[in-house]
Amino acid sequence: MERFFTPFCLLGLLSACTAQNPNPLPTNPEIDSGSNRAQHSRGIAEESHPAELRYGRYTLISTEPSTEQRDLLAQIIEASIPSSLSPSVQEAMHYVLQRSGYSLCPAAEPVKVLFTRPLPAAHYRLGPIPLRSALQVLAGPAWQLTTDEVSRSVCFEQQKTEAAVALTTLVSPHLLEARP
Repeated sequence: MERFFTPFCLLGLLSACTAQNPNPLPTNPEIDSGSNRAQHSRGIAEESHPAELRYGRYTLISTEPSTEQRDLLAQIIEASIPSSLSPSVQEAMHYVLQRSGYSLCPAAEPVKVLFTRPLPAAHYRLGPIPLRSALQVLAGPAWQLTTDEVSRSVCFEQQKTEAAVALTTLVSPHLLEARP
């Protein structure tokens, strides 16, 4: 019996020495699947400014800023103005501009007409829509959106088009009184 037992023990010891390690060290750090840290997916030559990073095993992320990060007014927003506020157009614009990085310009005399108007019911829910478009919708077609990028402020100017002048004269109160 001892004759058969010894070879089996030796065979068992030899197989244990050649067994695969269940957690080998990664030979290529790009393919390290157990890590969530960002790793370069390009070569060493692009190490200073890679266009993409490998994040985890299957995810590549871009290192370039997004359109919304470069142009803050291009960010997509979704806003629901609380109906309990009964807001004016100016209050709705302040609400939409929250956390955008922009503020509303001080109201000049012509813009006060716009800012004091009550918010139309159709504007209580906006989006998903770019911030620039949302502000233009709130202002309406008679107003042109302008920005001061240095102070990150949003302003409005009355448009001087023939259509706006014609529309204004058609709705002018003194013309309505003159009608028979």
